[in-house]
Amino acid sequence: MKTNAFVVALASSLTAGALASLGSVAVAQQGAEFDAALFDQGQQLYEANCIACHQAGGVGSFPTFPALNRNERLVDLELIVGNIQRGKGAMPAFPDLTADETAALATYMRSAWDNAFGASTPEEVAAIVDRLEEIGPQVSVWTGVYTEAQNERGERVHGLYCIRCHAHGLTGEDDPDFAQAPAIARGKFIRRWQGRSIASLYEYVRATMPQDLALRNRMDDQQVVDAIAHMLAVSDMPAGEEELPVDAEALAGIVVEARPEQN
Repeated sequence: MKTNAFVVALASSLTAGALASLGSVAVAQQGAEFDAALFDQGQQLYEANCIACHQAGGVGSFPTFPALNRNERLVDLELIVGNIQRGKGAMPAFPDLTADETAALATYMRSAWDNAFGASTPEEVAAIVDRLEEIGPQVSVWTGVYTEAQNERGERVHGLYCIRCHAHGLTGEDDPDFAQAPAIARGKFIRRWQGRSIASLYEYVRATMPQDLALRNRMDDQQVVDAIAHMLAVSDMPAGEEELPVDAEALAGIVVEARPEQN
């Protein structure tokens, strides 16, 4: 395992958390019995590969290396495993890292310091790796994953279901004339969802949006993906030749990323 490479990926996809003291390590658990040996193994992996950038106590070195302590992104085990398996940004992929080692490292980060996101198991990690292999290589939202016609349909969906909270420009809370809601396009949206798949966004919208249950029940799955296409378009992500599909497995192969640097 290459020294410090793993943390570069986490730094590119995890939001900054609050700083913690450099002292105690709190081993947390949620439900299942905690495996202390796995935690200890994870601590050794962290100290060998991650501590130089994310620091003792997981306090990070913001903004280059965000804090891992109290970082709510760590609740998403699929995000952690995906970054290790596929690489992220400047981080190379580590497909040869065992399920036991990945689970140990995830357990330590999710359960050390002030974190209480729960342990992970090799079995959970192995299942995620299997799903990643079925999905195949991921593509970026910047490669043209929706069509202009789908964007136009999504704009109409936005006017019907989303505008009352997220405003005309999808700015949400930035618009004082509309109800308080998060931005669903551009920088704030990208920072919130960076590193996560469009499938995660699709399932979130299906389950929770609009907040008015009567409206939600009227919004079908095609309208959900069309609305997401409009969110991508307003975020200046380019249109392509194929539409976003109404297929969660296919959407899992598309990842939200910051705008690529221009050469």
